[in-house]
Amino acid sequence: MSIEKSLVKRVSGALLYEETKCFYHDLDPRSKLMYLVSVFAMISTTSILKLLLALSFVYALGSLCPRIYRRTCYVLIGLAPLVALTALFVVVFTVIFSGSALREVVLEQVKVFIRIAIVALAITSIALSTTPHEFVHALVKLGFKYTYLYALVIAVRFIPLVFSELSSIYDAQRSRGLELEKGRVVERLRKLNAILIPVFVCSLLRARDLVEALELKGFGYSNKRTFYRNLKFKKIDVLFTTLTILLALIIHLFIP
Repeated sequence: MSIEKSLVKRVSGALLYEETKCFYHDLDPRSKLMYLVSVFAMISTTSILKLLLALSFVYALGSLCPRIYRRTCYVLIGLAPLVALTALFVVVFTVIFSGSALREVVLEQVKVFIRIAIVALAITSIALSTTPHEFVHALVKLGFKYTYLYALVIAVRFIPLVFSELSSIYDAQRSRGLELEKGRVVERLRKLNAILIPVFVCSLLRARDLVEALELKGFGYSNKRTFYRNLKFKKIDVLFTTLTILLALIIHLFIP
């Protein structure tokens, strides 16, 4: 198995829901959404000290479910090449064309890396412990219209499926003699059509089947969506939400 394919599998697998016993699984999905909002509030600062405190807090919470660290590591490794190339491009062009000091530009890129590390763990912890159905239920409870929410959730849910299908088509084409690792860059790019076109066609077919299934089930018939189980805010949810909001306020108001 090639390194690229292994990374794709690990990144896609890191964002899948896992049925297991974990602290985050016991939380109400609304408290997880508030946690995510608090995390984005924390990383909106430009202070390196505030970002480091936010990083410490988020990764300390991650210790409540240690398997999150492994999954976050897969996500960060998968993003590393793109992030590194982007940072190099920004540093070189900013120093050359704007005349900014190298130290300041590098410091800004370090802040970007910290933000990515924080968001990666926060999103991984929520993806690991929350089903798409729970996301929809929580957002409907917050007043959003469910017909729009399902489009968003389905799009996110299809990402691992597309990665899995891409891997299967890659194996099938290699078994037919297609060698993607050999040849010049232009030739290798042309060979990618043998993988990208089947993936695109399969995605269209899956979308057609999904639309037909939703129509048969009367999706969108009523403006009010009901759920089999009601969400209940427990004491642990109140404590978790209060802690994350308070820390976000403390970081913004009291840390220089």
